[in-house]
Amino acid sequence: MKKIVYSLLALSFLLLACNKSENLPATSGQEPAEAPGQDEPAGTLYTFVSEQVPVSVKVIRDGETFEFGSEVRLDPSETPAKVEVRWNKAIARYEGVVFGARTNIVLPAPSSRSHLPASGGDLFKALAGAVAGIDEIWLSEGRFEGNFTMTEGVDVIGGYNASFTVCDPDTYKSVLQASNGRVVNQAGNFSTVTTWKNLVIQGGRTSSENGAGVYLRKGGVLEGCEITDNRAEGGSSQGGGIWADQGSVVKHCHIHHNFAQNAGGGLYTKGLVCFCTIEDNQAPDNVGGGLQLHGDSAADNENGTMYNCVIRRNSSKNGGGVRSYNATQIASCLIANNTATAGGVSGILCNSGTSNGPAVVNCSVIDNYDASSSASNSSAVFINCNGTLKNNLIWGNRSAAGGNAVQLYVNHQYTWIKNNAVEENGTKKIDNYDPNGNGRDSDGQTIPTANGKRIFADYDKGDFRLNSNATMCIDKGNASIFGFMVLDLSGGPRRYGAVDIGAYEYPTPVPAEGVKCVLIGDSIIDRWDDESLGHPAFFTDNQLTNSGVSGQTTPMMVERFSGSVLYFKPKVVVVEGGTNDITRVQTLESSDAVIRNKMEMARMAEQAGAKVIVIAVLPCNAASTGETPLNDLILRTNAETRRLAEEKGYAYLDFYAPLADEGGRFKDEYQSDGTHPNQLCYTLLEGILLPAIQAALGE
Repeated sequence: MKKIVYSLLALSFLLLACNKSENLPATSGQEPAEAPGQDEPAGTLYTFVSEQVPVSVKVIRDGETFEFGSEVRLDPSETPAKVEVRWNKAIARYEGVVFGARTNIVLPAPSSRSHLPASGGDLFKALAGAVAGIDEIWLSEGRFEGNFTMTEGVDVIGGYNASFTVCDPDTYKSVLQASNGRVVNQAGNFSTVTTWKNLVIQGGRTSSENGAGVYLRKGGVLEGCEITDNRAEGGSSQGGGIWADQGSVVKHCHIHHNFAQNAGGGLYTKGLVCFCTIEDNQAPDNVGGGLQLHGDSAADNENGTMYNCVIRRNSSKNGGGVRSYNATQIASCLIANNTATAGGVSGILCNSGTSNGPAVVNCSVIDNYDASSSASNSSAVFINCNGTLKNNLIWGNRSAAGGNAVQLYVNHQYTWIKNNAVEENGTKKIDNYDPNGNGRDSDGQTIPTANGKRIFADYDKGDFRLNSNATMCIDKGNASIFGFMVLDLSGGPRRYGAVDIGAYEYPTPVPAEGVKCVLIGDSIIDRWDDESLGHPAFFTDNQLTNSGVSGQTTPMMVERFSGSVLYFKPKVVVVEGGTNDITRVQTLESSDAVIRNKMEMARMAEQAGAKVIVIAVLPCNAASTGETPLNDLILRTNAETRRLAEEKGYAYLDFYAPLADEGGRFKDEYQSDGTHPNQLCYTLLEGILLPAIQAALGE
């Protein structure tokens, strides 16, 4: 991987990259320069040939350090040296440079993690892709002014100190700021996922354009960024902080104090947003003070999906917190203290122009306020389309028209509402419903108005986690929830089979000494304790905890590792996964990602004091679709995983060998569908795994 790094402290940072000697070919044809006089320094004169004349050169050879201007005089030697070359705009470090008979040393253009910004223009050129061969850019603490364009395949990571030895974005702020226009623009869709991370993006100002802070398209990812003080003005403008299309991802971001005239004060997205805090944004003329989620007609995860987010203190005419439109999904979110100034819906406004409407599942909608005095749809949650409201906690929302607002207003006969807990005095208003089932809150609960706040951990401080008084919420949810709902809003595990109502689960009791063993993985682990597919007794008899989730890839497992594994304080962690990564995208990069992610989970487990067992990727009979045959990718992944596991002292269990035939296919007697083990297979695997767990526990 090639990187470039930028610092505002010109020529003051230490560059970590190095290039091998084969990148530094020496050219022949010049004899050592004649000494012009007796005062000329001794040694051979070496000239560096590059696009620019160096300002200075430092050479470290045989433990000695020599510093020069643009000319280097050294005695020839075959001993390789380390060389640091400084230009006006760059620093580069090289290893393996031999100062021998050839006196012209050709340097490549400084590119690998080497550029410094002499001005905003230089940074702009690099971010726009003018520097060839770069796939990662590091930014140190400082303010970079301009309008920046994302380049496909070039990741940008901020939050470094001046020497690039520490990455701490909370301490070292890398600020991208525009004096006018949009701050960051993704001009087209990307096939290669491209991430901008740990940045402060602020000061965008657009007129009648969407996305004043960031305009994001397919393949673009914002991670760990602060998006603030961006304004998309003009009657139809959307997404003050961010406008994001399908296939984009916004995660772990803080989006605050942005403005959009029309919709999505914080952001307007057709993609995925998760683990974000969206607060103090405005969309005064229309909808979605915090954000607007937008979907197409088909219900799938490519459409406006949001989970594990906090949306608070935003305002708009209608849909003060969220406007959710068409086939969108909202799950495990807190929508609190938002305001509708005139339109009536203070928390979540759900509507649709198609046959598929929004789904809102396991959200807490609390203390939102409708400032209008006469809006006909005044409510905290309003839906007038074919959608789903399930397992939501709706309490304490108010209206200027008459104190307690209508907490939940359903105005469509095909809305499915189930297992919601709603404040009793705020009432549910249900019009135009189907008396045969749709439109009725089956298995719904009520929360007292007078002492409802006692169900929360600390209502007065805005801590809306459940406490033991929340009996109307604990274990009262419908267990049929989205597959990505693995963690609740606090990062703890979302229990299956007995899901609580609202964004927070009442904490699963964990013994003070922790649990014996947690297995994390995909459907291969998830199905293991299913009565009809696997052997639940294997888990109950041996006190094992199943944290498998069907359909997950290894990056998803890394994302949830703390809440799904470390939360239980396990003595042993079993790490499985990789089939979904490799079969969906059959490339060497996918194989590398599986290896990297499994080792990262192992590292986190070891750091928490657990013993680690790493499981091989099982054989799979899916068709090969990439340049490398699928079985070869699996074998490559397993070989490198085994090598690294053994190198680091982790136990490695080869589940592949006993299950694969000579051609690498999953043996018929052990598989149910070409990918998943059958019950006979699980019996075989239990005989391999249980002794390893017992050995790790010292039993």
